[in-house]
Amino acid sequence: MTIFNATLPDWLALVLFFTAIVTYSRYADHVGDRLLNARMREIRARWMRRFLDRHDRVIDAILTGHSINSITMFCSATLLIVLGLLGILTNADTAYHMAITSPFVTHTIIELFQVKLIGLVCVFVYGLYRFTWALLQYNYFLALVGSAPFKEHLKPAQAEQMAGQMSVVLNSAITSFHSGFRTYYYGLAWVGWFFHPLVFIAATAFVTFVLVYRQISSPSAGAIKGYAALLHEIEEDPTR
Repeated sequence: MTIFNATLPDWLALVLFFTAIVTYSRYADHVGDRLLNARMREIRARWMRRFLDRHDRVIDAILTGHSINSITMFCSATLLIVLGLLGILTNADTAYHMAITSPFVTHTIIELFQVKLIGLVCVFVYGLYRFTWALLQYNYFLALVGSAPFKEHLKPAQAEQMAGQMSVVLNSAITSFHSGFRTYYYGLAWVGWFFHPLVFIAATAFVTFVLVYRQISSPSAGAIKGYAALLHEIEEDPTR
């Protein structure tokens, strides 16, 4: 007897889904030195060094405020999605009978349909957790920005250490935001499971391919890589 009447393709699709999301997240956020995210971490570290150099820090405040507004918007949107999905889950029987009338939806028992709904809720709950953690870290970052002294009041080693510590907090906040943002992509892939396990597998593969392409081969990735290289060249130039 199978669990919730799930078939082998169902289990295969689930395994591939979690393997894809964990592997990509690990690679993109932590170990992928050639990826766009890695170049952006370098650029943010340089941004923090420039920040300590500046007396007029208005532009830094504007950029930070824009990022916080974006995260807050996604927090609110994700919370609404979770509440909407919970509403569907509480009326799962009605939703199930409506879904099975479609010729495109795989006919399963209601228990498996509920498992699919619960899984989709969990995907977006995780996204909400990541967005709120990003927002909290941005508030930590604001305290660091507000208390940062001017560079002339610091020794060179202190300035470098302070910029590095600020960039760690900023990069951690943005990594959490990216992680939450990815739940939208993988949440759409999860919806494919309602249609068929093979659709779920194809959607997961397509989403992962798109995310990898954006990190490695997109025009933005190439431009940012070149920009980071120019910044490094300028900093290493002894005549400047």
